Amino acid sequence: MLENFIKMGDLCNKIKGCIVDSAPEPEPNPKVWALGFSAALLNKRSRLTHPTYEDGEENSEKKDTNEKPTEQIQTLNADAALLAVLEKFFSVVLKLPHVNQRLSEVTSVLSKNQPPCPQLYIYSTADRIIPAESVESFMEEQKKAGKKVKACNLKSSPHVDHFRSFPDIYSKQLHSFLEECTQILPH
Repeated sequence: MLENFIKMGDLCNKIKGCIVDSAPEPEPNPKVWALGFSAALLNKRSRLTHPTYEDGEENSEKKDTNEKPTEQIQTLNADAALLAVLEKFFSVVLKLPHVNQRLSEVTSVLSKNQPPCPQLYIYSTADRIIPAESVESFMEEQKKAGKKVKACNLKSSPHVDHFRSFPDIYSKQLHSFLEECTQILPH
């Protein structure tokens, strides 16, 4: 979309704010693509894409207590096999010249041609598809480019599940950001 907005000339200057949820991963990373596709194919049921128990904290996902341990192992094995196949697939596909060129073009537009408006990144340290470090690195690059960047790390929500996991915090972040972006300055 951003590419099309840029081609339309003045339209980018009319954008008042940019909200990014669970992204970006600016490098064509086969593991990220594989995790994303496996989550989509499995309707986000895969345990490989959900947060894990760490530091004694429970994740935001509820465990299925009806699933037997052998079923859990079979599910994990099937998920891991799908992930391995997809990762191999994307390690080849992402290196195809026309695919790589197109991804490079899109990444360049996203990295270097963001509209001159504030940006809000909503992400999670527990996101197993888009690493928090990727989002934070991208935000730093945007700051270095002079962009106004705000961040909200929800820490324990899975990929693109931030609103479902934390509706109050998410809504407050959006409301505050939109209010800031649409302020009418006195003449």
